[in-house]
Formats: sequence, C-alpha cells, structure tokens
Amino acid sequence: MAPTQHAMFTSSSDSNDSPIPNTRWNEKRAWLRQSRDFAEPGPPPDGGWESWSQVLGGFIVVFLCWGFILSFGLFQTFYASQDYIDASQSAISWIGSIQIFLLMAIGAYSGSASDSGYFRLTTIVGQCLFVFGIFMTSVSREYYQLVLSHGVTTGIGMGLFFIPTMSVVSTYWTSKRKSLAIGCMLCGAAVGGMLLPTMFNSLLPRIGVGWTLRTFGFIAAVLFGCAQVLLKKRLPPKDEVRILDFEALKDLKFILFVVGSFLNFLGLYFAFFFIGSYVRNVLGVSFSRSNMILLVINGTGIPGRLIPMWLADQRQWTGIRPVTVQIPLNLATSILLFAWIAVKDESSAYIFAAFYGFAANAVQSLFPATLADMTSDPRKIGAQIGWGFTISSFSCLTGNPIGGILVQADGGEYTYAQIYAGICTMCGCAVVTVVAWLRIKEQQKIDAG
Repeated sequence: MAPTQHAMFTSSSDSNDSPIPNTRWNEKRAWLRQSRDFAEPGPPPDGGWESWSQVLGGFIVVFLCWGFILSFGLFQTFYASQDYIDASQSAISWIGSIQIFLLMAIGAYSGSASDSGYFRLTTIVGQCLFVFGIFMTSVSREYYQLVLSHGVTTGIGMGLFFIPTMSVVSTYWTSKRKSLAIGCMLCGAAVGGMLLPTMFNSLLPRIGVGWTLRTFGFIAAVLFGCAQVLLKKRLPPKDEVRILDFEALKDLKFILFVVGSFLNFLGLYFAFFFIGSYVRNVLGVSFSRSNMILLVINGTGIPGRLIPMWLADQRQWTGIRPVTVQIPLNLATSILLFAWIAVKDESSAYIFAAFYGFAANAVQSLFPATLADMTSDPRKIGAQIGWGFTISSFSCLTGNPIGGILVQADGGEYTYAQIYAGICTMCGCAVVTVVAWLRIKEQQKIDAG
C-alpha cells in the first residue's frame, strides 16, 4: 500500500514529540504540493460558485497579465516619442515581444509542473517575479535595463502562472460550456487592455512613469493574492512527473493547429503594438489621443472573446469544435490587416481598430480553447496547452520586430509591414482550415462507428 501523505511527511519523532508544528508544516506543504493520494473528484461541476470562482480567479490573472501586454502599444509610443530611451521602433518592440515569447515559451514547463501537482508553487513564484519586474521597470532608464525588467523578468513570471491558471480553470467545465468559460476568463485581457492604458495615460503626466508603474505593481500584488485564494486545482496529479510531456506532439491535428497558430501570431500582434505609433507618426495624432485607440482595439475584444466562444459550444449547428468557429474570424483578421493600408485619417483608424479588435481577440481566445478541446486526458491538459503556447511563442518573439524592421525599410511608412502581417495570418487561416476539416472527418468516423 502506498504511504499516505501523513506518513510521507511525518517522522517518528514528530508523531510523538511535536505533532502540532508538524501538522502545520504538512498543511503548508500540502497547499503548495498537491498530494498524490488526492481522491478522484468526479465529473466537472460545470457551473455554480465552485466553477465560476475559478473563472473569476482566472479573470484576475488574465487582467493583469494580458492587460499589461496589450497595453504595450502605449509604452511603444511613449518610449519612442518622449526620448525616454535611445532606441528604434524595432528595438523597442523587442521588449514586448520578449514578454509574450517568455509567457508562451515557458508554458510547456509550467503546464507540466501544474499537472504534476505544483500548481500553487509555480504560480506564486511567477506572480512574485511579475511584480518584481514591474518595480524594476519603474527604476530602469536604459534600453538594456528595460529589456531585462519589462521584458525578461515580467515575461518569465507570466510564463510561470498563466498556463497553469488556464489549465486549472478548464478542468471545472465540460465540453458543453468550456469554451464560453474560457472566453469569460480571457475577457480579463480586454478589460485590462482598456483600464490599464487609461490608468497609465492618466497617471503618467501627474506622477511620472516610475510611480505609475509602482502603483500598478501594488495593485497587481493585491489582486494576485485574491486570485490565489480563489484558484484551486481540482484534479489529482499525473502518475508520472515529467518536466516536459511529449505525448501531445504525436497528434497530427495538434501539430498542424500549432503551425497555423504560429503563422497567425507572426502577424496578429503587429496592430496591437504599432497602431498607436501609426496614428501618431503617420496621421499626426497627439500622444494622449493616440493611446485612446488602444481602448477601442482592446474594448471590442470583450464581445470578440465572448460571442465566438459561445458559438463554439453550440456544436449542433456551428460545425464541430472551436477550431471551426475560428476560420471566418481568422480570415477576417487577415483581410483587415490588408485593409489597414487604406486607413488615412483618424476616424477610419478607429473603425479599423474596432473591427480588428473583435476579430483578432476572437482568434486569440479560440487558440487556447481549441488546445483544451484537443486534449483527451484532462490530467495532461496543462502540458498540451503549454506545448501549443511554447511552439507558437517563437512567432511572437520575431513577428513584431520584423514588422518594425519593415517600417524602417519603408522609410517610416507601414505598408510593407501591413502586407507582411496580412500574408502571415492568411497562411495561418489556410492551415487552421485543414485542421477543421480533419476534425470533421474524425467526428464522422466516430458517428459512423
């Protein structure tokens, strides 16, 4: 018989001499490291406070994590236009690209660690690193310092807590409502993408960039504490502890979907990072007004993350699976990037931002929803989502700097970069369409057999 958690953590002397201190230590260890004797929890609750509290905790995490990332367009414009640092547009975009890259690249490790029972430990370390990175950014004045603090430190922190949070939330829902639940959680990105730029834009001229970032750091520390209280891993750990689980890489549909997502992310984030600089440098809009467009491109992400995710759960008439819903939205994203070339005034820029924000945010949300949907073993959901994010991370690392280089090559114009982003997302849409076709064929065989 396997030893119980008490037997594993208690020595003979502990049981006789100091049971109370040892019990407290056991409780702390059990909180950080889920016991392997954890009882099978049964089917997902699929509703009620138990499930929605996880969505709320995940919403808080996404609000801070992706809200900060989607606010980078403000920092891209600020760093470049206020002589804050001596660096080109392309060089500055590396800071935000490194953030996203590390968030996604570390996913394979942090997702596997969460599946192995280290959800609490991994997320706490990541959240502490994120807050530390924010405070270090507030005192950074050189380009390399911003790369290390704003890019590397916060990126590693986000990589440690984002994927485990998403994997835990998804285990509380059945396939009938999972996509909608994930969409609600990911609305935190759109809300953060509106509120955080508003806060930064309001505080920057009053208290300066240093105290603006420190204020955000204090807010993040408090909200992370609330998220830790809410989030709770439901499933027991995997039988095997693997730092990297390669089982997911044996599925052709999974590999093709990740390839399609890789192509999508090469071009998708370009508008989020550069739309503020575009309306300022090309259309001549002021710095404060150029930041308002971030509210539009992120705000339309709320319906963009909810409506398609709701449709993805209506499988009796939407086709099959979240990947099917992604195809028209993916196509719309690529068409809009080409249409961006025709934007020549501020009003049309807002129209573009509204439509692009809806479509691009929907594609982002359907990415993890599709990864979760492709997972046959719920205990390995963290590893599978992690691998999807890790492989796609390399496109996030290179896509925006390539766009910045093309802007420089075009003499400050954005046409080359807009065409590049549109072609990348169009190719991604083609590969995702193949995945949807394979999923339909697979379901037809299951129905026939």
